[in-house]
Amino acid sequence: MNLQYFTGSALLIAAASVLAIPAFAQTPGSVVGVVGGWVVNEQVWRSEYQTETVGGVQLGGFVNAVTPVPWFRMRAEFMWTQRGGSISGGLHGNPLVGETRTDYLTVSVQPRLSARLGPVELFGAAGPVLDVVIRNRFGAELAGVMQEVNKVVGAGAGMGIAVHLPSLFHAEVEAQVFEGLGDAYDGYFVSAKNSSFGIVARIGRVFPR
Repeated sequence: MNLQYFTGSALLIAAASVLAIPAFAQTPGSVVGVVGGWVVNEQVWRSEYQTETVGGVQLGGFVNAVTPVPWFRMRAEFMWTQRGGSISGGLHGNPLVGETRTDYLTVSVQPRLSARLGPVELFGAAGPVLDVVIRNRFGAELAGVMQEVNKVVGAGAGMGIAVHLPSLFHAEVEAQVFEGLGDAYDGYFVSAKNSSFGIVARIGRVFPR
């Protein structure tokens, strides 16, 4: 399955689902906590190359900020995210084969809508995502022809399930997609965007209003 097609379709479905979620009560108060997960990234090249996905870790923190509307919150999140990719092809008759690994500070502020279904809460979120390069590692074959772009804006969306734990704790699991809206790498006649799918888990403490 092509990851770019999957993430593009999932972004549309998730965004539509967020808008369609009805208004039901959710956890009273804001939630502050930690987030961690696994992301699978594919580089989408403007030229025809064979690509393979690369997996990486996500770690960080989040805030689900309460609003006057009980089913609507604003989620702010920051994470250390590993993205990358592996390609094989040619450039001007020479082989172009290698792998990239880039560590990003990923920042997002997204509307989060939810609905209660028995003991669990269904939720969806969608909005802009900013990737800021922390560190980059190119294979020797790629280092001479391309470089990373320091800041990349993308679109992200996700859907998940949350449960409320004893002692004012809150836990949730979410499936997320990310589609870069600008090039993450560029160079001599080559450029590539990031396209990702990931699963994250969050645990936090509720701070009642």
